[in-house]
Amino acid sequence: MKHLLMIACLTFLAACSGSEQKTDEASIETHEHEVASKTYACPMSCEGEKTYTEAGTCPVCKMDLSEVAVVDADSTNTL
Repeated sequence: MKHLLMIACLTFLAACSGSEQKTDEASIETHEHEVASKTYACPMSCEGEKTYTEAGTCPVCKMDLSEVAVVDADSTNTL
């Protein structure tokens, strides 16, 4: 009887630890997607509408690049 209880406990612990790992992997992938989708541009528009995939400084005026707000195109909204 003790062996069955021990096997049941070990099975439960193994199942619980596996689901936490999957959740962590999913949150990491989501975070990576969010980071990859950010774009940056010069706040002074020195280079027009040129954007960059990484934060940094403008090569023209040397100001810090600002994150550009992403606008979702939603076809369900009508005016």
